[in-house]
Amino acid sequence: MNKGVLLLILCFLATSCASNRNTHLKKELVRGEERFSYTDKNGQFLVKLSSGFNKKENTFFTKRILEVPNKETDNVLEQSVALSDIGTIKKKKTILRPKLSQYNVWFEGKKYFSELKINSLKKSIDVKMVSPETQWNGTKQIKLPNTKALYCFFSQVVECAKTIGFLSEAIKKETGSMNFYVIWEGYPYLNETFSDFPSELLSKAQLEYDGKTKEDERRFNLKVGGQSIFYIVDKNEQMKKMFWVSQGISMVSRLAKKSEKTDDGDLKESGGSLE
Repeated sequence: MNKGVLLLILCFLATSCASNRNTHLKKELVRGEERFSYTDKNGQFLVKLSSGFNKKENTFFTKRILEVPNKETDNVLEQSVALSDIGTIKKKKTILRPKLSQYNVWFEGKKYFSELKINSLKKSIDVKMVSPETQWNGTKQIKLPNTKALYCFFSQVVECAKTIGFLSEAIKKETGSMNFYVIWEGYPYLNETFSDFPSELLSKAQLEYDGKTKEDERRFNLKVGGQSIFYIVDKNEQMKKMFWVSQGISMVSRLAKKSEKTDDGDLKESGGSLE
């Protein structure tokens, strides 16, 4: 066979395989609106989480809404959307490449807004803030570290790890860790949201395999900002539970096993126990 023809066939097969992988991946990343029971130091709330692809720009998005349940007006406390492009590194690994995020939060009835936009040319993040307070208004530019490390929006940590293949590989081997930088969509309002946590736009992070739960789900530990956040994923590598113990935060899918009441009336999560 002519070498030129053989080369064309190999290129076609490689392109076809890559295309099929991306098509399959996109289906796995799409999540219809799923509801989570969310608990923190302020009480119990509802989180609506969804993800998918913008057809025009082929951009992956994650939407998150935190609201007060059973309240008809002024029930939204926080909402965000994060957009990332599908990219590749070393022509082999598929990644999510952060592009843009918008975040709204209400403190004491007042709205605080921030927008983060990745500026590839200047290797920085353009930050736009609109709020009732002078210190959190206007724009600024924050340089990205001089590194080839991966970046990921906080709301897309599990999806980032899934896209690059880390989740499946770690589950198969029952070990492994992934180093990257977390971009906090809630910046610069982190100190108002979390306790004893650095108010920084970027944080070094490590996601490591942490075993199985009693329900045979897989647990991953995100080490970031000197704290640990546990993610529980199902057999489809979809996040179903999240526990940020030091912040008193738990988030459990209402599709997962429901909570059971103990004798003293407290809620005990039957679907998220850690071994």
